[in-house]
Amino acid sequence: MQLFTDYIDFIELGVSSLATLFGVFFSWFLKYKYGEYKHKKITREISQSKLVQTILEQQLDEYGAQRAFILQRHNGGKFGTGKSMNKLSTTFEVLQEGVSTEFKDSQNIPMSLYSNMIEIVQNERGIFPITEDIDDILTRAFFVQRGTKSAIVYPILRDMELVGMVGFEWTHKPKNIENSYVEFKQDGKVMGETLSKLL
Repeated sequence: MQLFTDYIDFIELGVSSLATLFGVFFSWFLKYKYGEYKHKKITREISQSKLVQTILEQQLDEYGAQRAFILQRHNGGKFGTGKSMNKLSTTFEVLQEGVSTEFKDSQNIPMSLYSNMIEIVQNERGIFPITEDIDDILTRAFFVQRGTKSAIVYPILRDMELVGMVGFEWTHKPKNIENSYVEFKQDGKVMGETLSKLL
């Protein structure tokens, strides 16, 4: 009987030790794998950001524009009524030498403020040959305050939902962009689809 009791104690001790060892190993494994996952995720995000920056730089050069930007849509809290806010923030900006940066002034912008501009862009009509001639006062103010003479803004859609807008601005003098409307429209589709996969 004593032998049987000793055997049971031995098995309980073994099971307890194995459970502790397994717990320590599992904890280490999760911490290591999570850290590895987190590191890979950050590395992937940096690579994607560099790719987005490169796309903007190349397109800026191709267009001969002076500033490029991406405004991304994000959650912005809730109104007092409980309805959630949608906001836009500049997440990327590319400039030619000597052109002012504007990203600091384009953070947490309520989408409701620029609803007309967003509607124009979503309907693929975001081509503004002379910004001072834009009918909508707030859209015009957005560009004029930035010193923009001409602009093109494309929608970035994912599953037909607006996730952001990518824009190109000419700040030195107006650009004759009306003659290239079809080309710009095609560029907008390609760029929007590409960026929607990277943002």
